[in-house]
Amino acid sequence: MNRSSRIVAGPLGAIVLIVVLMSLAMIVAGTSPLDGFRALFVGALGGRNEIGETLVATTALLFPALGICLAFRAGLFNIGAEGQLLIGALCAGALGAVLTVPGPIGITLMLIAGAIGGGAWGAIAGWMKARFGANEIIATLMLNFVAAAFALELVSGPLKGPLAAGAETAWLDPKYWLPALLPGTRLSIALLFALALALLLQWVFARTVFGYDLRASGEAPEAARRSGINLGRLTWLALTLSGAIAGVGGATIVSGELHRFNTQLSPGYGFTAIAVALVGDLQPLWICLAAFGFGILESGGLAMQASAQVPKDAIHVIEGLIILVLAARRYVATRVEGTLP
Repeated sequence: MNRSSRIVAGPLGAIVLIVVLMSLAMIVAGTSPLDGFRALFVGALGGRNEIGETLVATTALLFPALGICLAFRAGLFNIGAEGQLLIGALCAGALGAVLTVPGPIGITLMLIAGAIGGGAWGAIAGWMKARFGANEIIATLMLNFVAAAFALELVSGPLKGPLAAGAETAWLDPKYWLPALLPGTRLSIALLFALALALLLQWVFARTVFGYDLRASGEAPEAARRSGINLGRLTWLALTLSGAIAGVGGATIVSGELHRFNTQLSPGYGFTAIAVALVGDLQPLWICLAAFGFGILESGGLAMQASAQVPKDAIHVIEGLIILVLAARRYVATRVEGTLP
């Protein structure tokens, strides 16, 4: 393999390609690339508030991406993280609005409620797949719409806060708010929870029998079945745990950012998280970096629109190009490694 191929396959090549493609997208949109990049990084990393918002978006993407990672490793395409996150947030917000226990206990109960809600929503698709052989892509996707309608109906009726102007629950007592991680910003210790979860999953995937079963089920299901792995049970468990992780993410948004449940709490985190998981190559620690990169685009993208007049559609194109480039980089890197002496 020659030197130029090694450069393209390495991190430097990926960075150069990303910069080139982003520049082309901005030129096509009629914007100066210099102005666009300046607005992106100032908007995402230009100060305490900007960094805080970037890490808030990183956290919101990281939980569902880690859940999706777990399901994908088992060969299951969980497209329902958006609905699982929403149901987890609903359960946490509804419970938090009526709690009267000490703060730490209340926060713990809300996170558990989020895990149960999201896990139950994932379990529905898991049961359908295991029991009837239903396509999990269609099942999880359709359950997103059911979750949105279900949540809207509840918070427009019996769960609506007494002083709420829209479809939302009552505000949480401040003692049930997650402590701030960066004072003066919306960033809470939920980021630390997400990073700890990533480390835990990395260990589970690499060091446990369950991790081996997931990998075997995803890569060679027939061989896994013959070795004694109960594929139906594993399918149900993987989608349940995947949903539970996304549900915890929803609970942290309620407790750490909004301090109530609102039907508009997610601008599509569960869908963007699919790209985050894939860009992270289904490796929890790499997913953390991918989530941070998408967090920069989520928060800095607003500044690009306001300061550099980069159209919103161009920002979506840029996100797609980044996914394409990083996926191509991994492919080239694999080819390079396979031909090295």
